[in-house]
Amino acid sequence: MIAALLPQLPVLPVVIPLIGGASILLLNETRRAARASVSLVTMVLQWLAALALLALASGYWSLWPEGIAVYAAGGWAAPFGIVLVVDRLSALMLLLNATLALAALVYARARWDRSGVHFHPLFQFLLMGLNGAFLTGDVFNLFVFFEVLLAASYGLVLHGSGAARVKAGLHYIVVNLAASLLFLIGAALIYGVTGTLNMADLAQRVPTLATDDRLLFEIGAAILGVVFLVKAGAWPLNFWLAPAYSAAAAPVAAMFSMMTKVGFYALLRIGSLLAPDALTPFTGDTLFYGGIATLVFGILGILAAQELERVAAFCIVVSAGILLASLGLGGTALTGPLLFYMLSTVLATGAFFLLIGMIDRRQAYGAEVLAVTYEAFGFEDPKDPNEPDEVIGIAIPGAVAFLGM
Repeated sequence: MIAALLPQLPVLPVVIPLIGGASILLLNETRRAARASVSLVTMVLQWLAALALLALASGYWSLWPEGIAVYAAGGWAAPFGIVLVVDRLSALMLLLNATLALAALVYARARWDRSGVHFHPLFQFLLMGLNGAFLTGDVFNLFVFFEVLLAASYGLVLHGSGAARVKAGLHYIVVNLAASLLFLIGAALIYGVTGTLNMADLAQRVPTLATDDRLLFEIGAAILGVVFLVKAGAWPLNFWLAPAYSAAAAPVAAMFSMMTKVGFYALLRIGSLLAPDALTPFTGDTLFYGGIATLVFGILGILAAQELERVAAFCIVVSAGILLASLGLGGTALTGPLLFYMLSTVLATGAFFLLIGMIDRRQAYGAEVLAVTYEAFGFEDPKDPNEPDEVIGIAIPGAVAFLGM
């Protein structure tokens, strides 16, 4: 039975959150414990599936001799059918996504999943979109999974209450809707001149295009490149990122640190397939200088931020700049260190958002801004005159200490 299920393993990261999210919707909102239990079990299954895929892609078993598996949905072969491709890169992204999501989901059980409706199904549909984007071998299905994860993120970014969250969330929605429209235009241009949107098939057809068709293809690819740079948080297309991420609930913002890596993954995946026929958005100079500008913008944002949430959001911008600049340098020698840095920065910024959420619960609203104001104008921080200058021996809560570590 296990041998019969192994060929179906590549589709599980998409099917499991789909079934889990739909099952949660069948439960009444008042059955919070049952909904949370289904969500947690679904998340554990996704993590196990991602771990198994990474082991298979790394050659620990002989099921995939070359470490690559292609799953044709419905038995329709590429380039006409929907295909999911698993290799070490996509499996690594799946496991990273599942690890961060499992931590964020357990964290959300403290109170954040109860601050609004449908948190758990939206969370699962977000994971479905992310997993599908990492697995798909087709540009149009990349668009489909983008829309799935974005639709779920629209609900999650507005999860809770507050005018700042609604304002930043609406900006986030408008920017991503515009990017989705550009995605469709770019994909349509590419399909019109090549007759395919399968990534592997594109790599074979692009070098044979006529001059006129090649120009249209480059326009379509340039449009797609702009979309991916928006998703990756590249300057100057990232003006929406810091306000939206800093206003979101802590577990949602932690997951958003993974969403910016979808744009980077698309640039890496499609750029490597089109090389040496790489086009303007995927070439070294564009990515390198864009990454440097993004890095500088992120550093300035960190220095100017007066709230921890904005510091964490600009840390994501800094990581995006480093990744884009490194990708722009080209060469396979940097791929390993680049992926290692991506792993560390996703987990670090995710933990940073979770830590900030716990700190905010323990201090008064606007405490960071008041502290900066006192320091800038030379005011003394008002406190109880009977309180000693140094407080020694106060225990640090275990969860805060763990996240800080």
